Amino acid sequence: MAESAMPILTVGTVLDDKWVILELVGRGGMGEVYHAHQRNLKRDVAIKVISREWLKFIGGDEEEIESTLARFRREVEAMAQIRHANVLQIFDYGSTTVKRDAGDASVEYIAMEYIPGAALRATMSDEGFYPDDPRMKTWLTDYFLPVLDGVQAIHAAGMVHRDLKPENVLLDGATPKISDFGLVRSCRLKPVTRDIDIKGTPPYMSPEQFFDFGRVDQRAEIYALGKILYEAVCGKMAPDMIPFRGVCLTNPETPLYQKLNQTIRNATAEDPKDRIPSVQALREALEGVLVEPEKPSLPHQEGHPPKIGRAWRAYYVPVALALLLVGLTALAVMHFHKGTPMTVVPSESSSTPSPQEGTGNRETGTPAASGKGAVKPLTLTGKDRETLHLVPGGKVTLPPNLNSEKGTSVAVPPFYMDETQVTNHQYVEFLNQVLSGLRVDGGVVRGDNGNIWLLLGEVMEGYEPILFQNGKFRIKDPMHAACPVLRVTAYGALAYAQFYGRRLPTEVEWLYAVSAGGSTQPSPSKQVRSSSGTGQTEMMQSQVQQNLSKPEEYRPRIPSPVILFPPNAYGIRGLNAGTGEWGVRNQEYSSGEPGGQTQYVALGLVQPGTSSGKKGSLPAGVPRHPWEAFEEVGFRCALSATSR
Repeated sequence: MAESAMPILTVGTVLDDKWVILELVGRGGMGEVYHAHQRNLKRDVAIKVISREWLKFIGGDEEEIESTLARFRREVEAMAQIRHANVLQIFDYGSTTVKRDAGDASVEYIAMEYIPGAALRATMSDEGFYPDDPRMKTWLTDYFLPVLDGVQAIHAAGMVHRDLKPENVLLDGATPKISDFGLVRSCRLKPVTRDIDIKGTPPYMSPEQFFDFGRVDQRAEIYALGKILYEAVCGKMAPDMIPFRGVCLTNPETPLYQKLNQTIRNATAEDPKDRIPSVQALREALEGVLVEPEKPSLPHQEGHPPKIGRAWRAYYVPVALALLLVGLTALAVMHFHKGTPMTVVPSESSSTPSPQEGTGNRETGTPAASGKGAVKPLTLTGKDRETLHLVPGGKVTLPPNLNSEKGTSVAVPPFYMDETQVTNHQYVEFLNQVLSGLRVDGGVVRGDNGNIWLLLGEVMEGYEPILFQNGKFRIKDPMHAACPVLRVTAYGALAYAQFYGRRLPTEVEWLYAVSAGGSTQPSPSKQVRSSSGTGQTEMMQSQVQQNLSKPEEYRPRIPSPVILFPPNAYGIRGLNAGTGEWGVRNQEYSSGEPGGQTQYVALGLVQPGTSSGKKGSLPAGVPRHPWEAFEEVGFRCALSATSR
């Protein structure tokens, strides 16, 4: 919006012979909001005003203006259909002409409740409520559960708000009221938003809202509510908080926060099929969090030990017999299996464990056994909150350009690999943690030893994800936070990996993860359901596949968020799927390499310096200098399983 745009209305204007404009409260892409006084009923109201002339003045094209006006009118219709204590009430709607110095302007307006208080954000501590149990319970009871009541009323009216966030919940005293229905979707109203539109507030947007905004259902609201709940616990989200990803708490210690953590994880699951299905289900989960478990106690007289009643005595004999039977069974098992080692086999239910919270390399999935041949956990959680998946050992056939002999097979020890490539958000967090040792000059970021880590500026035309401003790195557009970091050098990738206690994958590990784990790309013949229900994830994956299958000149120039690639057999996403990755060449399998010198390679279909690669092939890495940076190359980390 142009900073010089004059307000649509001036103080003292009487709108439609009823509303006296008192002050400008705020402005946005859909007009301006004023504090006004209704003369006939002698009450204060809020007036939201939009004008075609004003939209033209701030630079809107004709198509955009028509879309904005249609969305404004639909907001009116949506708000008029809901009467609930926790939803902002609309009083009136009208259109009129106002006189301006630049000429008369036609305006449309909504008259609604005037809420002079703050928004829900004001009730949330910047540092978060953790680990204060009483404050957390009070906030849930006084504010969050009433918000759920309002959202439930919206859903009952057949609508999806699509822009739930703390700033869109106003406080009328202590009563929260949901506002701003500009992006509402309703089965009863004519659609306005085009399928290609991506609208909303990125940190609260579910993955399906990014690719299929026009079809999102109530589960997208559950995701947004889960993010709000996470903020209340952990503190205000940074502007570049990574969108589209699930969240969880870090090592919650009290029973309250442990239960709350499970609710947050279930509410922000990235696949809508795994998410809490409704507001009612979310409410029930939170009510379960608020209920303290009763401590069993037996009545007894003061100063005397508790007496055991006859009802308890009746259980003595059967309990004793049961314990004796268990003991005899255990002795029999030990006798017949003496000398036979126990084998732990992961069950099917543990083959796809959910991410585990933690700041270290927390283990999840199948627990590790001790001693030789111990079973490794299926997943770990890194200090950067990235999930690492176990890739079991095996054999891989090396490509000819890696080894002089065709068809050579080599053994690959088990290892862990990051589920996704490192994102812009993760790399910015890392840079800001090591800021004191960095030097930024002319868009080049150097480490404390002078090595180039990252090239700033446009990665490609119209795409500049990372900025360095006021002595700090930040994401330019939150929508790009979940995209892979590019133009990072091997030095920069290695510094990140080492900072979080990991390393770069070797070339052989990467080849094995691709060949044994299967492609991460969805099959072109995959049937995609077009409903707004369980087919949303498949639709997102199909969109990624369509982009990859297009000729390069027609592909989207901005990378897809890393989480949108489907996982392979090991749970790893985006391998060999269009963006290269830094890796390290295995010296023992290469030909003619200088001994003792680490050689860095770019792995993947799109190789630096080339326009395309042979689809479906498994090319060996292309050797590159560690100080080079390419718009097609990012990275992910690995960790040796044998060292755990």
